[in-house]
Amino acid sequence: MSTAQWTPPQLRPEDELVRMIEHVTANGYSSNKHDGYDNGLLAALEWAAGRTEKPPVSKTPLGRPVTGTDAKREQYRAHEAMQGGIAEPELREVAQEKGRGYVTGVENTLSWTIGSDGLWAPWET
Repeated sequence: MSTAQWTPPQLRPEDELVRMIEHVTANGYSSNKHDGYDNGLLAALEWAAGRTEKPPVSKTPLGRPVTGTDAKREQYRAHEAMQGGIAEPELREVAQEKGRGYVTGVENTLSWTIGSDGLWAPWET
């Protein structure tokens, strides 16, 4: 039996989130400017940084600052939305309305915000 304890995911520092927002706003991120990826990326970053109240996919405000666990949950919802037919109806609606690129951008970005490899920041290369 393992004695390791679960550690909740942590958000990257706010200054990193803000740097990424500034970079993407100024330069874009995706080579396909029309698929919604950058919009999803920015929506996820702005929510994680506390600049917007509504999560980018689930749309229900938390009423408090975003935690790493919240970002992980929203990342999972974005992943579900990417799956199409198996997603809950409200998640499918987001994917249909905003596009698959948008929900992919949200999923990749929220993965990055909690330290996974969803995407990379220009200063990390």
